[in-house]
Amino acid sequence: MSKVKVQFYQQRHQQESSRKIVISLMVDPKSQEIAKNLGIEVDSSARDVEVS
Repeated sequence: MSKVKVQFYQQRHQQESSRKIVISLMVDPKSQEIAKNLGIEVDSSARDVEVS
């Protein structure tokens, strides 16, 4: 996930994003650890994402 995508979303919707989420069926364990360190949530299904 790039900063550009986050910035595009924020400009398009005129609001700050509070979370970064990636939904993918298969994620390499090392990539999952990197995502965690970057503050990115990783889920295997959109149904697993809790909406606040």
